[in-house]
Amino acid sequence: MKQKNQISILISTIILIGILATLFLSFSTYSSIIRDDILNISKLSSTNIYSEIDNELTKPIFVGLTMANDTFVKNWLVQESTRADSEIVSYLEGIRNKYHYHSVFLVSDRTKKYFHYNGLFKTLSSEDQHDVWYHDFSNQNKLYILDVDQDEVDHQLLTIFVNCKILDDSGRQLGVTGVGVEMGYVQNLLLDFEQNYQLEAFLVDENGLVQAHTNAPFIENRNINDEALYKNLGQRLYNKTDSINVFDGASAHSGQYIISHYIEELDWYLVVRKDTSILTESFNKQLYYDFFIISLVLASVIFIVTQIIKKHEKQLNEMALVDSLGILTNRKGFDKRLKELLAKNEAPWSVFMMDLDHFKQVNDLHGHIQGDKILKHVMTISKNTLSDHLITRWGGDELSGIIYTKAAEAESLLEKLRQTISSDVMLIEFNITVSIGVSEATTLDTEDTIIKRADKALYQAKSEGKNQVVRL
Repeated sequence: MKQKNQISILISTIILIGILATLFLSFSTYSSIIRDDILNISKLSSTNIYSEIDNELTKPIFVGLTMANDTFVKNWLVQESTRADSEIVSYLEGIRNKYHYHSVFLVSDRTKKYFHYNGLFKTLSSEDQHDVWYHDFSNQNKLYILDVDQDEVDHQLLTIFVNCKILDDSGRQLGVTGVGVEMGYVQNLLLDFEQNYQLEAFLVDENGLVQAHTNAPFIENRNINDEALYKNLGQRLYNKTDSINVFDGASAHSGQYIISHYIEELDWYLVVRKDTSILTESFNKQLYYDFFIISLVLASVIFIVTQIIKKHEKQLNEMALVDSLGILTNRKGFDKRLKELLAKNEAPWSVFMMDLDHFKQVNDLHGHIQGDKILKHVMTISKNTLSDHLITRWGGDELSGIIYTKAAEAESLLEKLRQTISSDVMLIEFNITVSIGVSEATTLDTEDTIIKRADKALYQAKSEGKNQVVRL
């Protein structure tokens, strides 16, 4: 008993020292927590927000440029005096019905008529302050620009217009056409990210003037270059060379971190501001909570020490990297290797997901023992065929793995595996084939994005008839 008490006291002391050391290290490594948070925001900026902005604002640019280069549009403008207005209005209405943009318009350079998808709206005038945009754009050496303005046609609704020049074969301007995206839609996209990640995200031009923000009064009124937090960064904030620019706002004690990301197609910058004071407050609360529970931990440690040891032993066993069937690495091993590759950021390599077709029928008709035999057989074939690569059991009858080459070569290797399985005598007897999805990793990928693409490719292979390899 005395020895047990001594062991309990020793363990309690070790736990106490460990807890105190952990608290101290947690506090001293707070700066690394901030850096991790910045990294997460950077990924958010370069993948999530960027992809949303790319989808919603780059596509209208291509639509506008397509309209500006349409032969029908050019011919109509050249022959405008003899052509009916209804022709161009019908064309604009067709574009709107196809793409569902908030505004679709065309301005004739000869007559200055402003056509909307629902008819002739007005004739532009140099005396009308609201028409200055046309003359300013015409004087710029750009094929297209994005312009935030109020839509006169639709009750002054704030809109992001894509203005594209229409040029004849000699380069003479015939007019301007384009589409408009409602600002409220872009604001809702930014608002979702702000609420989910507790940050401020907005778009500015190269002069620092806000072009899109969740706070509508800021748009085209707020210039971040006038604010000390951004002014101190100077032109570094508008660096176009690096994909992501990360800054400590003014000082190490400011609690502000700024990230800028240049979006080339828009010629705008995505700016993200993270207030780290929230993290500080949360971290301090956690420290107080940890101190409080120390006494409870020490009071109960003697009683629960055996249970803790048993629990840890069980967890260690569960964390073993070998699958229960004893042939392939399990999902834990896959996750570990995937993290290593993402950290190294070295290309090329590809991720695949593989599922056994008709496997459920085998279990239902022949039992799980026979199902295990088939699963082991497929695993063995896969391991031998992909001996230079990683293949693991994802779960159930689904396998996953990493091919250390480009997607095209990976697809070829997986196609060889698929053919080997589909021609295997034992597997033919039970109608077993495999569907495989594969995708090559990029420098912007996270664990979730690369797995989701491979899984999407697998789903496509399944839905298109099974027994095939699909690459995305």
